[in-house]
Order: sequence, then C-alpha cells, then structure tokens
Amino acid sequence: MEAITKKTVSIEFAGKKHVLPDDITVGMILVHLGLPEDTPVRMTTTKEGFVIVPQTEKN
Repeated sequence: MEAITKKTVSIEFAGKKHVLPDDITVGMILVHLGLPEDTPVRMTTTKEGFVIVPQTEKN
C-alpha cells in the first residue's frame, strides 16, 4: 500500500511566515505576497532551498 502525503511549503517575507500550497508557481507566490505576478525576481540558492528577491526598485 502506498501512503499519500501532502507537502507544506512555507516562506518568510517581510518578517512574516506564509504557508502555501505545494503546487504553486513563482508568479502565484508574488501575488500571495501582494506584488504583481510579473514582478522581476532574483533567485539565489541556499543550503535550505532558495531565496527570491523581488526587484521592485526603478532604475
């Protein structure tokens, strides 16, 4: 028999933790955080996973 488990994805943004569904896209994460879906981001890998840094400043 195979056990089915649901994964929990949690992120921290602006000092707050958010629990998200495991089938979420980067665009959907940005919308959940109150940013436009097409916000440019920089992704950096870490030991624990990765860091997404929204590029919200105008040049």
